[in-house]
Amino acid sequence: MNMRTHGVALAMVMALFGTGCASRTELKPQSWAIAVQTAETREAHERLAAHYDEIAQTMDADAAEERAMLQQYEANPHKYGKRLTDMKSQAGAMIRDFERAAEESRRMAAYHRQMGKESP
Repeated sequence: MNMRTHGVALAMVMALFGTGCASRTELKPQSWAIAVQTAETREAHERLAAHYDEIAQTMDADAAEERAMLQQYEANPHKYGKRLTDMKSQAGAMIRDFERAAEESRRMAAYHRQMGKESP
């Protein structure tokens, strides 16, 4: 698996399962999928929306960390030699992946908020 594929896979795993374990909404990975499939009440949809908001915040923080790394690469190119181009490319790809995951999580949070408004 190349580094870009690994980064995309890592971002998606984190988005789908990684933050569920530490979530204050207490959605564990195995129960999270069931919660999505069975949400029928306003409260259930609000819990899912909060969970997706937490994922988005995590992805935003990860993107910010990658941006800082990219700035470090650009500020000190002499430290990285021939690897600089690859490292900058990888950091840029990771930033895009984390930003996409954060945006998708925000869309899912909005969807569940809307579903919550329409639920009993």
